[in-house]
Amino acid sequence: MKIVQKGNKQLKVADERLKDMLGRGYVEIDDKGKPVAKAPKDDVKALKEENKELKKVNKELTEKVEALTKQLEELAAPADQ
Repeated sequence: MKIVQKGNKQLKVADERLKDMLGRGYVEIDDKGKPVAKAPKDDVKALKEENKELKKVNKELTEKVEALTKQLEELAAPADQ
């Protein structure tokens, strides 16, 4: 039996279910509540790079939305007569 945790929820699972539970976001912990293994450094590095790229894309899309919103407001404003 292995112990897994997600948030403050701890479960005891059969050894053969460990991989499935890790895939669902649970972390394996020892009897003292400490994580058994940490994420490999390569995974952390890849996630940081992905996060950086996603932040860049988010910034670009936010700027486009703001520009389009401004355009829409200008088109919707009544023309001065």
